[in-house]
Amino acid sequence: MKQKIVLLLLLLSGTFSFAQKKLLTAPQVPCNGSADDVAGIYTDHNNGKYGPVSLKGTAAEKAAMMKNLIAIEKLEEASRKDFKLTGCAARVSFAKHDNSSYGKNVYARHGYQLSVYQYVCHVKEHVPKIVDEYRTVFRVDFNPYLSPVGIKTVGTGEFYLKYGNQVYDISDELKSKYPNPTAQYFSEEYLLTGRSDDYKNKHTDFLKLNNGNDYVERWQSGSRYDKHGPDSYQWIDRHYFITKPGVPLLIPVSRKQYLEDMLVYFEIEKASFEYINAKQSKEMATQTADWATKKRAALESDKQAYPKFYESKKAKVKDLLAKQKPEWLQKPAVVDNNSMLKDANKSLDALGRFYDEEGEYKSALYVLNPAYFTDNKGQSAKPLFMEVQFRYELNKDKGYSARLFNNFLKNFDMEAVKKMLQ
Repeated sequence: MKQKIVLLLLLLSGTFSFAQKKLLTAPQVPCNGSADDVAGIYTDHNNGKYGPVSLKGTAAEKAAMMKNLIAIEKLEEASRKDFKLTGCAARVSFAKHDNSSYGKNVYARHGYQLSVYQYVCHVKEHVPKIVDEYRTVFRVDFNPYLSPVGIKTVGTGEFYLKYGNQVYDISDELKSKYPNPTAQYFSEEYLLTGRSDDYKNKHTDFLKLNNGNDYVERWQSGSRYDKHGPDSYQWIDRHYFITKPGVPLLIPVSRKQYLEDMLVYFEIEKASFEYINAKQSKEMATQTADWATKKRAALESDKQAYPKFYESKKAKVKDLLAKQKPEWLQKPAVVDNNSMLKDANKSLDALGRFYDEEGEYKSALYVLNPAYFTDNKGQSAKPLFMEVQFRYELNKDKGYSARLFNNFLKNFDMEAVKKMLQ
């Protein structure tokens, strides 16, 4: 009984924990309104906020990831050798994320993070306190996701024959049986989502990331197109891709490739349509309610209409492949977005409708560049490409953030990061 009581007390007190939060206290010096000039605190990965570093993987993977992450930590520390940290607590953490799949190649995604917690001056005690959450953060992600949110917009997928009655999409049960070449497509929006909100310069920002030669920004608060006064607040997320020089991550899909892939897609779509239509019809077979009768009628109408729709699409694509000149077929495929083509007739009308550049409701299509995404030869933690992110704040009360960001721009050795890809 005594042992049980002791264990209960430990649990209640929070001392019995596998990853106990390590609390820091700002220097207890007098402050008046602002704590931005109070001496800052820095903790490396050995003193993480949530306990010791835990990287999952084999012994070789763990060693390789730790080597990469410590190298970034040392570069960041070196960038601040002549810099005085004030107004914040900056804390390093390492993490092993899910693996990134680049076609047939899988790489271990792992990351360095410097989380920056602002000091505030307590209104009653008049001493600095550390806020619980960070808004300024510096990250380096090894082998990142191509899209942080996993969204693709490529102009294929669900459609309607009778609008509002039944949605037809590629059936999950058939995806493994029928490999879909269009599922390998990426849009420019795919790379930009979560990284850039500069709607006036989408294509330019895409090229910056795809070629790894400049940064893009996403404004979390405020707008790049607003006027900013001394009291305004801007919260900005800057992203760089670190890539092999001269080798783009993605290459354009030609109109010829797109049309040929669509012929394969039509067969997958046909199999999915027949599967879903038959499954829905079977489920409705014993239902006697009015809604079920209408549903069965709609499904039967779709069943009768689909063969003509299917043959019309095939014929249209085959005609384009046979009659268009080679120079037309080799141009990049820029198509209508899927979100605008959920009606079957609109999908049919859009076939073969290409544009010269991506714009509103249009997507330029890309695939992984095989010259870039090579096999890791058993070295899953090897850096294939990297993403450097600095989320910073601009405001008269956020001086610590602007100082850190400006020091990063001036002193962080980005060339040393690039050499890690060699």
